[in-house]
Amino acid sequence: HPRTGDKYKVYPTYDFACPIVDSVEGVTHCLRTMEYHDRDDQFYWFIEQLGLRRPHIWEYSRLNMTNTVLSKRKLTWFVDEGYVDGWDDPRFPTVRGILRRGMTVEGLKQFIVGQGSSRSVVVMEWDKIWAFNKKVIDPIAPRYTALDGKDTVPVLLSGVSEERLTVPKHPKNPEVGDKTIWVGPRILIDLEDAKTLKEGENTTFINWGNLKIKKIIKAGDSVTSVEAEPNLSDKDYKKTLKLTWLADTTQAPFIPCICVYFDHIISKPVLAKDEDFKQYIGHNTKTEVVMLGDPELVNVKKSEIIQLQRRGFFICDSPYQPPSLHTGRASPIVLFSIPDGHTKENPTAGVPKKQQTSEKEKVSTAKGKAVEKSPSEEVSPGLPTDPVVVDQQIQVQGDKVRKLKAEKAAKAIIDTEVKK
Repeated sequence: HPRTGDKYKVYPTYDFACPIVDSVEGVTHCLRTMEYHDRDDQFYWFIEQLGLRRPHIWEYSRLNMTNTVLSKRKLTWFVDEGYVDGWDDPRFPTVRGILRRGMTVEGLKQFIVGQGSSRSVVVMEWDKIWAFNKKVIDPIAPRYTALDGKDTVPVLLSGVSEERLTVPKHPKNPEVGDKTIWVGPRILIDLEDAKTLKEGENTTFINWGNLKIKKIIKAGDSVTSVEAEPNLSDKDYKKTLKLTWLADTTQAPFIPCICVYFDHIISKPVLAKDEDFKQYIGHNTKTEVVMLGDPELVNVKKSEIIQLQRRGFFICDSPYQPPSLHTGRASPIVLFSIPDGHTKENPTAGVPKKQQTSEKEKVSTAKGKAVEKSPSEEVSPGLPTDPVVVDQQIQVQGDKVRKLKAEKAAKAIIDTEVKK
């Protein structure tokens, strides 16, 4: 034996040990995935030959995830080649990896229970598991603010002095607690938000109230500053633009913040059995964005889950550290973005939907629901218009789909071909 030498005379194999151990230890039901089905007869043969109690085997399908690999051998390759930081890398499909990315134990439990024990082959998209997680964290995650570290615009306010306010950390759950925010004559907003402002209109500054935009100063097409005045007595927030902001004051300096976004390690949703995963490695799967953080972020601890308003949920991977006595530099808080179940990020979060879709055309689906269609997605002049040619293409594609179904291909692959 490679480890124990000739110390023992018998070295039970996996197939020999499992039925004996399960029977002797009182296991009533052996839960096994479908790839072990061919070994069931062998399992029961050992039981019968040894006269042991017969456990019942219950089979269920293996859970496969899109855009990744679950083989430990393949995952080891990613670690050894330096494509990831380790087995707890947030891009990894390991328990340690998804927990570090912001998955909660309760969210993981709910997802597993929701899968049931089907024997059908399952290829699950990641947005499903993260949607379960969002239901757990949304009611309890405290809300904070962060602005783009490179593109901010000052809003100059008349008749406002520096003042400290106390507001809830969560708009719907007072048990989460309160936080302190500062207001003053100079506040900062994101440049993208500044471009959506209109003179003479009310704009709701979240956690504060309505401000009326008096003047927008531009240099070319870019906004350089905004002049506004408080209109806090107006409590009508239904049709106003909602903005996040931070007061520019020495009383509460910004906290340096880095938001980290991750993408899939495999670029293709579902790999065929004969495809080499190394040909579909995702590149640029980690993006770091420098932000100006809410002064209250100084209190966020490691592994705490929060929401940056209008940006999404994040988990603290490394808390803020004040300037070191040795270097004189502060260590920024590092926040990992937590997917929330949506397939696409929404960079214009907070902008009214009409403004977001102003450059898109809405078309109606067969179900009567409106979907957005950009001009670039209109029918290309190069596509065939001859009915005979179109009919031939439909027949070819139909044959391809029927062949995939006969070969029992993964549902995700079949769905992709059906959509073509």
